[in-house]
Amino acid sequence: MNNTEDLSTILLITGNTRVGGAQRILLDEFYEIQSRGIGVQIVSLSPSIPEDDILNVDSNFQPSKEVSVEYAGVNRISQVLYLTKVLKENDGISGIVSHDFPGVVICRLACFFSRKRLHISLYIHQLMDMSSSVQRQKRIFMSFFASQIYVSSFQFKKSWEEYLQSSKFWSFVFKKTIVFDRMGIFLPRVENSDHMKISPCPRNVPHLVFMSRITAWKGFSDFKDFAMTYTRDGLHSLTLTTRNNRLDILNESDFVNNYNHLIYESGVSNIYFPQGSVHFYPTNYGHEIKFPQSIGMNVLEFLAVGVPSIISPESFESWPELESSVLVRTVDWTDKEALFSLWAELSSLNASTVQKEVERLIPTISISSHVNQIVKDLAF
Repeated sequence: MNNTEDLSTILLITGNTRVGGAQRILLDEFYEIQSRGIGVQIVSLSPSIPEDDILNVDSNFQPSKEVSVEYAGVNRISQVLYLTKVLKENDGISGIVSHDFPGVVICRLACFFSRKRLHISLYIHQLMDMSSSVQRQKRIFMSFFASQIYVSSFQFKKSWEEYLQSSKFWSFVFKKTIVFDRMGIFLPRVENSDHMKISPCPRNVPHLVFMSRITAWKGFSDFKDFAMTYTRDGLHSLTLTTRNNRLDILNESDFVNNYNHLIYESGVSNIYFPQGSVHFYPTNYGHEIKFPQSIGMNVLEFLAVGVPSIISPESFESWPELESSVLVRTVDWTDKEALFSLWAELSSLNASTVQKEVERLIPTISISSHVNQIVKDLAF
């Protein structure tokens, strides 16, 4: 096979469908692949959690209605049996893309039992040094079952390669190449104009925005401190998250009032952001993490709609085009004076300046190039 017409169906494997960066990529892969007229099916190794499901975020996006997620089973044996049945009954499956380590092993076993030789790409979305020692060994072992290993950021690549090289055993045994394949977002989803965007407060009031899972390392406390200090009649805060969060970090009563708003299970495409709004993403991996990744899918989504982001220090190795952008700026979150100054600068950006920057970067942040790589791998 050598073109997209030869590709009938691609299987996308995920460990779960919770709201997160890997799941966001998976769902945008689905939209992009489907838009090219290629068959695509999502298989999850875990059942959905109603209060924490990425599909809920996209509920107002029409193509999401066509997404069908199949649940593979309650344990590894049933998952292997399920996927073996799927492969036996579907000769048109061209290949598999897994965003989950166990998923790679399960798919390889299913290929063996169904007597199918399929290309399996593994996509890694985590730093090696954020895993325990036991998890590291397991993940390295499971990666051997992949035809090709990709990482979604250059920091992940450096983290993995450094760890592998530091081990005499793995440096001798592990011969696979880890390839950096930059992700992106499905732009029609973010630019969605099929429905009226909601506004939690008067439409001319700019917002301080936080959009992520509520965990300690996501830096929600830094955002909250700034929001509680500066919100007023002419400046409100907006937190977009899931109901399945850390209750010891998020106190709902703090964010349901005239100035500070909380919306569950919604995303950038559903909200109207007035001119002057600024996105905060104060990630804090800890001093022991050597290659922090501060640019997430949320930063790309806000960039696409012209909302600048303030992020933690970042090397920009994965996204060199963003290093000089007025829409993505870094700050030391402990320097409150610098933070306030940067927010004041970004909230005052000229609308035409923002629009020109969005137009310049839109091709860069599209998921199209990433899906080109998927198609290239499977069109053999």
